[in-house]
Amino acid sequence: MSQNMLLMHQNTPVVAINIDEAQYDILRGDLLPYQLKGKFKRMLDFTEIHSKYDLTQNNIAMQKNYEAITDYAASRVLPITRDNAKKIYALFGYEQRQDQYSKAKIAFLCKAVSLQDDYWFKTENDSVQWENVNIRHNSLSEIVAQVSLAGSSLTLQGEVCTPELNGQGAYAKAWKREPDGLYLHKTGAKLDGINRNYESQIEVTVSHLLDKCNVPHVKYELSELYGVPTCKCKCLTDDHTSILPGMDFISYCHVNGLDANQEIMKIDADNVYKMWIVDYLISNRDRHGMNWGFYYDTNTLEIQGCHPLFDHNNAFDRALMQDAHARYLYDSSMTMRQAAHIAMEHVDFHFIDTITRDDFMNDMQFQSFTSRARELGITLTREPSQTLESQINAWLSEQIHKYTIISQQDNKISQDLSTMYQETIQLMHTLVHTPQKQHQHLLQQMALLSNPVLKQFIHDYNLYTAQTPTQNQIQQHESDIR
Repeated sequence: MSQNMLLMHQNTPVVAINIDEAQYDILRGDLLPYQLKGKFKRMLDFTEIHSKYDLTQNNIAMQKNYEAITDYAASRVLPITRDNAKKIYALFGYEQRQDQYSKAKIAFLCKAVSLQDDYWFKTENDSVQWENVNIRHNSLSEIVAQVSLAGSSLTLQGEVCTPELNGQGAYAKAWKREPDGLYLHKTGAKLDGINRNYESQIEVTVSHLLDKCNVPHVKYELSELYGVPTCKCKCLTDDHTSILPGMDFISYCHVNGLDANQEIMKIDADNVYKMWIVDYLISNRDRHGMNWGFYYDTNTLEIQGCHPLFDHNNAFDRALMQDAHARYLYDSSMTMRQAAHIAMEHVDFHFIDTITRDDFMNDMQFQSFTSRARELGITLTREPSQTLESQINAWLSEQIHKYTIISQQDNKISQDLSTMYQETIQLMHTLVHTPQKQHQHLLQQMALLSNPVLKQFIHDYNLYTAQTPTQNQIQQHESDIR
């Protein structure tokens, strides 16, 4: 492959690449993906090479740069071990070799477009634009999806951009566009050649349990696609928000001399601690570095916080339910029990609805979950005051998302107005982490500022809380039911 390639961020060239000639030119260092930040080494100009030592160091730098870009490109191609992956490779006529160079070539050929972020590859002289390949707004290939999920034997004509050529995981998956957005369908392991869909049932069971907790999470439901039983969830990203997997963030920290644990906790300790508790309660053996991560602003690359929890189809592992002292995959220096107990000292974790036997697939799951909850001191029944606070916090989260999108429309609002939005968003974040009974005092202080955006938000907040049942009203309703 001697042609020059471009690593693109939307329509902006970020890196010019020719891996065969080991030539790399960073065009926009501010837009380098986190997976590449700090990894490129400066190459010496031939006029700077005066000794064998200089030449050796230059060759080392060349090799490091080669590894950085090939590893990054290869990471954007699905592994051959995924169910039906060999059929997908065959559909496109790609080699099935799994060395990094071969996978990088596939990434260049298929453009490596992903729903995780807005990076992609194209040849230097290709006129194609982001709008032509952005999967969120272009049609998906039904043929590729059928092969990916059902392993169908089909043929493909013409060039397509598809999310099925990237992503991780062992089980078959496929994306499907529905009226309200893109959905990921995934299935479970096969037993005796038959898909029993057991993992999908576990995924949905955990999703319903987390509906009853104050934990941001992806909602799953049982479904079927192309005759295959699945569970499905809505796409986590949009045009403004991308995902950085935890494993890639940790690597970024190590390369750039940062303490990963400290940086993670600075970003979003609250939701990391809640994840530790959830994993102990559901005996989740699969919290590896691709099964948690962060949202970041697609345009500025600023990390915003943890994305919602997802991928729990390996929860309620029988061995882990019987071994509370098993090492925690997220951090093997701790047991799962130790992680959960540490987390309970730092975060408010509670249920917003009562946990019952009907929430589980079997008695063993119910007994394990509830005994661990009691061990951690978590009440298994709904607490009215917590329900009210959770409702307000959920509304605040929606407002944060809405105001953030508006504030980022630099071409539509002035700098002064953008600053007003940012000031208001900061107040919302403060409210989320402040007991609800202290909100009015804080709002009265902020109302003194000459910020019309802030004043409008305070008006909306008071209107929303006036329409939300009070704690006494909730208690009276529950008393009436009893």
